[in-house]
Amino acid sequence: MSSHDVTVLGFAIILAGLIGAEVTARTGRAGVPTFAQVITRVMRTRTGRVGVLVGWAWLGLHFFAR
Repeated sequence: MSSHDVTVLGFAIILAGLIGAEVTARTGRAGVPTFAQVITRVMRTRTGRVGVLVGWAWLGLHFFAR
């Protein structure tokens, strides 16, 4: 297994965890906020907006730029 495969597997595990957390939040059984609620809360401050912008830039540079 190459390092690329390990990296892809790691990101797949993280994605599966995020989807699982969203499903848990949507069922309402746990006190977990949905992704939309988290982003709404983060975007209330300037620091949060800058963080979201930096996150989008990081994703763009690492996944979409070739």
